[in-house]
Amino acid sequence: MWKGLNGCLCGVTAMFTGIETKNQPQTDMMTIEPIIGAGTLPALQQFVTATKLHPILVNFTAALVPVSIASDLAGRLRKDESLRHTAWWTLLVAMALTPFTALAGWLFWMHDDNGVLGMAIHKWLGTGLVGLLLGLFLWRLNLHRQRRTVTAPYLVAGGFLVVVLVVQGYLGGHQVFSGM
Repeated sequence: MWKGLNGCLCGVTAMFTGIETKNQPQTDMMTIEPIIGAGTLPALQQFVTATKLHPILVNFTAALVPVSIASDLAGRLRKDESLRHTAWWTLLVAMALTPFTALAGWLFWMHDDNGVLGMAIHKWLGTGLVGLLLGLFLWRLNLHRQRRTVTAPYLVAGGFLVVVLVVQGYLGGHQVFSGM
């Protein structure tokens, strides 16, 4: 079983990294040594690029954060506990995924992005968004634990975060889709 699993994992990794094994027999079995020797960072970069992981993860953050803020606003106005729960859980999932989105963005950085002001702003704004989202999440966590509804300043901060998220997403999308 281990040999089959090892061959499968090595085959998938070799597919993304382009690593060939030395003296590989004419079977689909590979060893794990070339993958370890290739270096983790280049392998991660190749994996993120081959799978287009950053553009996939971006959609979760872009959807979950506005849904959370809108649900909190609606929950506050309607005094609806289920909307406040929706807001909490969507923000929790966004907080869990967004750091990986930013990391994948750094790994997805392409050579033609160098020197493009919009992409530099996109990269650093995305990194800063992780910190802003963490601050908003900790604020919301405190309100959640106290079983309190969100405050007007929280909603203003959340609205600001959504605006920053839209600008940041526009800059990334403009670089990708402007040549189409």
